[in-house]
Amino acid sequence: MGHGSSTKGFTLIELLVVIAIIGLLASIILVSLGSARTKSRDAKRAADLKDFETALELYYSDNGHYPYTNSWTSFDSPQYSSNPIYSGPNGTGSALGTLTQAMAPYIGALADPRNLGTDSGYLYINMGGANDYCILFWRTPENLNDFPSYMVPATRCTAWNSSGQCTSGGTNAIFYGVGAYATGC
Repeated sequence: MGHGSSTKGFTLIELLVVIAIIGLLASIILVSLGSARTKSRDAKRAADLKDFETALELYYSDNGHYPYTNSWTSFDSPQYSSNPIYSGPNGTGSALGTLTQAMAPYIGALADPRNLGTDSGYLYINMGGANDYCILFWRTPENLNDFPSYMVPATRCTAWNSSGQCTSGGTNAIFYGVGAYATGC
């Protein structure tokens, strides 16, 4: 064991620096991944809204009117999904089944990618005439900045922050309305 022998390896300081850098990179990747997941779920919501619109137009083409309700109904909200579609306006006529059943020939059952339960989800209403309806994705959009501002109902949220969260006392929601519901629901 002379003075000229040297051992190969890393010092403790070098190892700690490498571990710290790896930890920092891992945390950055995890944050980015969470943001990508949010964007992905919001993109699915936007696509589902468009698919729902298309299915409603097909229903209208076959029936001469959009599905009638006497209250909110839904594909996926436990609070509203059992509310029926009716053969006549404002809940008149016979019940035709749930929204899922009435729309089955035109679209499969839709569901939010993150089921929040209770009264959140993909809601629908038409208590007006044959040419009116509103689709409301209630409490499920995670970042309102992922959607065009015209999709955010002014009756539900008038301002949101840079993180896409409603700051005006309302809740995150997007909508598409026709006829009496064109400006919101």
